[in-house]
Order: sequence, then C-alpha cells, then structure tokens
Amino acid sequence: MKITMRLMFVMLYISIFVVIMAGILAMLFLHLHPHFWWEEIPVFSAVYGFVGCVVIIIASKALGHQWLQKEEDYYEKH
Repeated sequence: MKITMRLMFVMLYISIFVVIMAGILAMLFLHLHPHFWWEEIPVFSAVYGFVGCVVIIIASKALGHQWLQKEEDYYEKH
C-alpha cells in the first residue's frame, strides 16, 4: 500500500480531532484541583507557551543579528 500525501493529511486531521475530543472529555469529567491561582485561568498554559516561544524567537534573532553575524569582509580585515 502506497501512502499518499492526501492519506497522510487525512490521518493527521483525524488524529488532531481525536486529541481535541479527548482533551474536551477529560476537562468535562476530570475535576483537577489547581495548585496555583493562575492555573484556574482558562487556556493560560497555551497562552503562556505561545508567548514563551515568541520571546525565544525574538531573543534568538536579536542575539544572531547583534553578536553572531559578522560583516561580509570580516575575515579580510583581520
């Protein structure tokens, strides 16, 4: 059986749907008790993770531009 790109996308969408449904069912039937007050905020973890990734990307690009990149004739000067 040859796996085509279309079949891979169908499997991807089915797996995403299953994971989302499992998360919704877990939230409905499991009553977790948060340890900290910010864990009670809906989607706090997702927003925190997204903001953290954006900060890492911006910091790494700034580090690359300011410190790691050299001028075109950097080695010819020395």
